Amino acid sequence: MKKEIDRNGRILYKFSHSVAQGGFVYFHKTISGRIIENKQGLRNLLAAISKKYKLIDATIKIYDSIFFFFFQAPISLAPAKIPECICNNISSITNWDKEYIFTEVYDLQEKFIKKDLKKRGYDYEKGYSGN
Repeated sequence: MKKEIDRNGRILYKFSHSVAQGGFVYFHKTISGRIIENKQGLRNLLAAISKKYKLIDATIKIYDSIFFFFFQAPISLAPAKIPECICNNISSITNWDKEYIFTEVYDLQEKFIKKDLKKRGYDYEKGYSGN
């Protein structure tokens, strides 16, 4: 896999048989705004998942009651495996809402991630909800 920047400043992921742009985000909140007490444990778990599945450009942002996990998946991986794996492993951290969101994002560069988080009411630098 090779990374290039296109004329609009976005990363292109060039695999041997395809080209991808952007990436994915998984985010999950706690039940009734419960605080994520073990943020380092959650970070370690997500980092281990990233390593296990060889995720590309993974970014983890953990706030008081929600976390965001941005990544690009290698072509050999069905991206839907990631939410399944996360859901099967985070129950020991705290009580999570039954619903989560897994969707595509425009770009995985920090400046675009900051914009995506700001749209959702989160300050990238402060690590908590800006509301």
